Amino acid sequence: MQPNLGAYSDIPAFIYGITREIWEDRGMGSKLGRYYAPNIKLRAPTGYTNSNQGVLAQTLQTLYQFPDRQLVGEDVIYKQFADGSFLSSHRLISVMTHTGSGQHGQAQGKSVRSRIIADCWVRDQVVIEEWLARDQAAFAHCMGNTAQGMASSMVAQEKAQSGKVSYFLPAHDEPSACTQGIDQDADVKLYCDAMHRIWHEKDTRAIKDIYFHGATLNTPGGQSRHGHTDIDNFVMGYLASFPDAKLTIHTGFANRDAEQPVRLALRWSLSGTHSGFGHFGAPTGAPVYIMGLTHAHMSQGKVKQEWMAVDEVAIWKQILDHQQKNA
Repeated sequence: MQPNLGAYSDIPAFIYGITREIWEDRGMGSKLGRYYAPNIKLRAPTGYTNSNQGVLAQTLQTLYQFPDRQLVGEDVIYKQFADGSFLSSHRLISVMTHTGSGQHGQAQGKSVRSRIIADCWVRDQVVIEEWLARDQAAFAHCMGNTAQGMASSMVAQEKAQSGKVSYFLPAHDEPSACTQGIDQDADVKLYCDAMHRIWHEKDTRAIKDIYFHGATLNTPGGQSRHGHTDIDNFVMGYLASFPDAKLTIHTGFANRDAEQPVRLALRWSLSGTHSGFGHFGAPTGAPVYIMGLTHAHMSQGKVKQEWMAVDEVAIWKQILDHQQKNA
């Protein structure tokens, strides 16, 4: 069964189009009501919501602080299901200026650039479930802050307001009705196997096996890593912080289109303990859950470009919350 896309010609056009209708065209209430299920399951490192109204409230607060916000779409990778529904993975850049005071303090007029990857399960033009990761570390850097500093401010603010800190854990989730899993595709399998070796088995020799020697890995904080050594240094910073980390790959699929490389989308998670010196500083013993979404371009069995969406501010919130609870 072909998906119902209304006036849109294909799945990427639909995803780009409804994003524009909601944000740039300011169709918050009516368009969110049209395109988002009333009881949408939305999972992000910042927390879980199962309410369309919750999404609307967050949207309005963001636009008050960043009224010129644009969501510049870079790519949509997708898979279709027999019932006409589809799972899309949308990579985009949030481009905006901090001109409204709010959660992030007094307006500073600073320009912000932050990458997002959002996976949406859609049926009959309605987003039923979503998984979304924002690069809040890049957001913090643009605001003259650090991921740890922004997390510290948010922890203090949230505790003052509600007495608890907001972040996503599997225990907060509800079961998904979306068919998930890793596609039986040679390139998807090659990529997932390498990810498992690197992040689960800590066998970083796989970096040279899966990445082209001149590969670029776009990492949290708006940073880019170039070549095997640079990529290895980034990976080691995480593995050293969470040496017992366990990787789970939840979805993996690929698109093949004319005049383009093989484009892959993965959603995955890392669960571990902050028990080593690494990218996240001195060990605290904090249990940490990391939600990750990744896009990659492959050619001749090698990754040449990769984009990793991980929210390091949410990781720091978990670490700081654990420290305060155990102080």
